[in-house]
Amino acid sequence: MVRPFVFFDLGQTLIDEWNYVTYFDKLLFQTLNDYGARIDQRNYYTLRNDLVRNRKFGSSGFLEIISLMVGLILPKGYDSLIFDVLKTDLLENKRKLVKLFSQVNYLIPLLSKKYSLGIISNNSSGSANLLLKYDLDKHFKIVCLAEDIGFKKPDHKIFQKALVDSNSSIDNCIMVGDRLDIDILPANELGMKTIRTLDSLYKIQEPLNRKETPLFTINSLSELPEVLSRIS
Repeated sequence: MVRPFVFFDLGQTLIDEWNYVTYFDKLLFQTLNDYGARIDQRNYYTLRNDLVRNRKFGSSGFLEIISLMVGLILPKGYDSLIFDVLKTDLLENKRKLVKLFSQVNYLIPLLSKKYSLGIISNNSSGSANLLLKYDLDKHFKIVCLAEDIGFKKPDHKIFQKALVDSNSSIDNCIMVGDRLDIDILPANELGMKTIRTLDSLYKIQEPLNRKETPLFTINSLSELPEVLSRIS
């Protein structure tokens, strides 16, 4: 019997970025006010959540939020200035603040006994190195990172590369990710089964149409084995 192939996103799916999100918000909030924004925390989070909920930024993640937030609050021209001020700090501290979700260390070896595992992610090799650090990389047969492939999710090409490498039929492949717009949508369009994780900043997104609707939604990775047993 051919094993089902389960592909994972990295950031906010296997990798816990909550400490980084907190640091990001604190730094950006303070910097905006340092440059004269005079915005309180309530309005800051209202604006930030609107960007997330309504897909105002694409596949570049948090760094793209900087320019968008500045553009909403400060005069024209401040966006590139503040982006340059914060970029290095955020990239350096992200490496220190992110970690694997607590379930990953036992879950991945467990799943690898029954499923073939892969990665489809826009994250850098630095994030993927967390799997190497904990000797989990050996459980993944395929690792497709945007920086290696040359295409970012939601581009179908990165998914298609992973699917070709898996040598598995599309209906035998499952995508697990946290973002409706760049994980669930393209995977559904290609015919993969989809599972959405909610332990993420992007949990506030709501499906805009049928193609953004996952087959299953889980609150945490601990629910994944039971859900996989129902669809594979």
